[in-house]
Amino acid sequence: MTEKLNRFGMGASFVPAETLNEIDLGPLKQLVGEWESVVLTQTDEKGVSKPLASGWNVISVPGVPKFTFEVIPYKENLKFSTVAVHAGNRGPVLNGTQFDQEIFGLFYEQQIVSMCDTDFCNGRGFGKDTVIHAETGLLLYVSNINGGYNIARLGTIPHGNAILALGKSAQANNPGTDFFDVISALGVNLDGSIPAMLGYNDQISGIPQFAEFQQVHPNTFLKSTLDTIIGSGSVTDMTVLSMSTSHPDATGGILNIPFIQSNVTATSMDATFWIENISGGSEPEILQYSQTINLVFPSTGTVTPIIWPHITISTLKRMQPQPETNEPLTLSAQAQSNTPGVPQL
Repeated sequence: MTEKLNRFGMGASFVPAETLNEIDLGPLKQLVGEWESVVLTQTDEKGVSKPLASGWNVISVPGVPKFTFEVIPYKENLKFSTVAVHAGNRGPVLNGTQFDQEIFGLFYEQQIVSMCDTDFCNGRGFGKDTVIHAETGLLLYVSNINGGYNIARLGTIPHGNAILALGKSAQANNPGTDFFDVISALGVNLDGSIPAMLGYNDQISGIPQFAEFQQVHPNTFLKSTLDTIIGSGSVTDMTVLSMSTSHPDATGGILNIPFIQSNVTATSMDATFWIENISGGSEPEILQYSQTINLVFPSTGTVTPIIWPHITISTLKRMQPQPETNEPLTLSAQAQSNTPGVPQL
């Protein structure tokens, strides 16, 4: 594979696991390995404990007579390969000096599986144990000539989308647990105002589909999950990776195949990863993320485009390392047929 990459003159090569300590992955080094959903439980009024999802998806999709708001609890597996990639980009020669860029990065593979066993979920095509999302890509660490951004995410989704998100990393010591942004699942006009149609967002702001989950403001679940894991302990330090496809001073964006572009356009993505080291909690290290993808489509019978946030939030723990093999990176998720409610991204 390295020979195939080098044919294109980009100087791309693979860095094997045994030499990872010799390269500069920056903040991405903490991600190396495999992560899985944290196991949560809740106790009902009878004292009976049952599993509680630590991943949640909320999305509005076109429908008749109007949009349908879907809330899907999920579990996931997120793998950051222990084989890194190294690439060099040729730059200009200024005053006799060649300005080249060096990049190191990690392959990632994500698979999300529904934990929803309600009649609604089954009827929509994403009942329990159905794969509802698969994504592969690269997270890159750019340490020089980076335009102010040191993180890049390149992702591909089987629905027919590709993303390039740029961002920055940050460190924080003793951050507490109240650092999650407030985000909303309510639909808004293109200028950010609330649609004037009476009851337009009632389906979202009405009775929760799951009593344990605040569907209007999903990030509140991240905080309650973190508080549960910490208990009487604390977050000693964390790394924050913030990424977006929309920057006024940089490139980035989402590309869609024609069908998606003309029906439910994915216009932008904002995502934040928190890698948290914990002292005195039930887990020593967790990975939390919140991602919002703006989908634009008019409600049935109208021509006014509305921005509908597609939000996913999740809390994961590190899995025990598995023996290394020489097998190539493969996609473990299998496509599902007849699933009208599966998200665009």
